[in-house]
Amino acid sequence: MQDYPSKVVLGPVLAGLIAYVAGFLPGVSSAGDITVMTTPFPPYVVYQEDTDQASGPAVDIVHRICEEAELTCLLRVEPWARAYETAKRMPNTLIFSIARRPDREEQFQWIGTVAPYHVRLFSLDGYDVPEVESWRRLQAFHVAGQMRDVKAQYLENAGFDVVKAPSAEATIRMLYAGRAELVAGDSLSLPYRAKALAVDDMRLKVVAEVPELSTELYLAASLTTDEIVVRSLRNALDALKRRGDYDRIWAIGGFVSSN
Repeated sequence: MQDYPSKVVLGPVLAGLIAYVAGFLPGVSSAGDITVMTTPFPPYVVYQEDTDQASGPAVDIVHRICEEAELTCLLRVEPWARAYETAKRMPNTLIFSIARRPDREEQFQWIGTVAPYHVRLFSLDGYDVPEVESWRRLQAFHVAGQMRDVKAQYLENAGFDVVKAPSAEATIRMLYAGRAELVAGDSLSLPYRAKALAVDDMRLKVVAEVPELSTELYLAASLTTDEIVVRSLRNALDALKRRGDYDRIWAIGGFVSSN
């Protein structure tokens, strides 16, 4: 896996076509500056703050999509709430890895799936939280949740008391500090984050699965992103999956895609 920001040369044919369209349609900009928003989501998106570089299989997938589509893509790694709001309002802006939920359906142009997502409710050994078949039986416990995160919103709508934090790492710290008894997270990502925080990750235990939230995550575009760009990106992702490149990228990192 490589480190990015991703920057790929724009193909002259596509560039010319979009420039032609932009000359006739107000507000349609050149495709030479596609901004790609994401947030740290290890091990799928691993961000090194000291070098401002991102790596991981999801980053590699998006890089290859831009390369296949002959688009220049500039990666920006931000806290999730900021990445989400930027991707909603800015033209020629993409975001990954984002869950496709009914309340978001009309807010983005959906390009395709780029990462697996298996949501679990985690607690800690020493907390009086039982392992249950149905996650709904755990409503009596406080949940640490990330702001603007689909898991926190879903659990809150289901009647859980969700204590908000600005980042996934902050929710894990809240769990270990005793400010919450539960935290929701991806089955691979949350333990990975806990280990990186130098807490006793061996205390983590899965107490319930949340199948309603377990799905693949998407690459999406703002509503004001050029339709030509969106179509080109969809075709590029389809080509990667059809050729087997998508599965190979995930296999290199030791992961199994849900494709």
